[in-house]
Amino acid sequence: MFNLPEKLVNFTPYQPLTGEYKIRLDVNESFIELPPVKIAEAISNIKLNRYPDPYAGQTVKAFADLFGVNPEFVTAGNGSDELISIIASSLLQKGDKVLCLAPDFSMYSFYSKLYELDVNELCKNENMTVNIDAMINFINSNNVKCAIFSNPCNPTSLGVEKSEVKRFAASVNALVVLDEAYMDFWDEAESLLTEVHNYDNLIVLRTCSKSVALAGIRLGFAAANSKITAALKTAKSPFNVNVISQAIGEAVLSDKDGYRRSVALVKESAARLYKALSELEIFEKIYETRTNFIFAKTAKAKKIYEYLLVKSIAVRCFGDYLRICAGTEEENMALINALNEVKRE
Repeated sequence: MFNLPEKLVNFTPYQPLTGEYKIRLDVNESFIELPPVKIAEAISNIKLNRYPDPYAGQTVKAFADLFGVNPEFVTAGNGSDELISIIASSLLQKGDKVLCLAPDFSMYSFYSKLYELDVNELCKNENMTVNIDAMINFINSNNVKCAIFSNPCNPTSLGVEKSEVKRFAASVNALVVLDEAYMDFWDEAESLLTEVHNYDNLIVLRTCSKSVALAGIRLGFAAANSKITAALKTAKSPFNVNVISQAIGEAVLSDKDGYRRSVALVKESAARLYKALSELEIFEKIYETRTNFIFAKTAKAKKIYEYLLVKSIAVRCFGDYLRICAGTEEENMALINALNEVKRE
């Protein structure tokens, strides 16, 4: 009789909300829909009977040109999730200590535990900010092999300034995995993407699921120095990014003006949503956003979350907090109207 390995017996999988909801503001996608003609043109000449480029060369080049990084330092993957999985399974060994922050993106600890790493969580300050000195001290005192965190943070929407991240990376011997999935909505000047070659211990992750509005094709990138990049390309599957994702990714990433317009529209929507939520006066605290979503505290978070679901509006609930992604003007207005109903009741 086959028995599952002990590590999976009591493992809780990541379970996204399923079902049909008119308004989805729960998974931080972009509300911008790319022109179907543009997508059709991108895939019109691909050959489905052939394996894809194993290194997604043209897609990587388009990404590198857009963000000003050397393509030789970039590895493409099936979203950041695959890249996180490769890092956890291949750059670290069973029993190695990994430092995650709480709250932060749950998949960091998920993949670390899946590959039998020793996950250590450091809670953020009461105001949800990151204590860099505490992280440095913990890593250097506990022989931690890897630290992974998002900047700006999912779900808090806050960011750690570049100077502090650089100080952190230079102060520890551990591998530092910096997930910049939402950096496009903050400030590229705060990014370390173009400086990865200066560090022997830094990997920067970026995704096409947020600002590039391509969550459906599962495309992400890892940037690191030559040594780490070679290791990632060795460990990944030979043809990990399919031809359709490569073609669409290359076409959309090559449209620099379209990318900038998309980012600007999402930032404007997030700013309007932040203002509207603040004026409702139903939240104890609303955190200043550096992402495409709003993070708000209320003791009635669960009740509000459930009420919104009845109204066919999906957001994310984290205990006493709600994370609400910016949507179209119509979606944001429907949300605000529903929250006004909650307030009256």
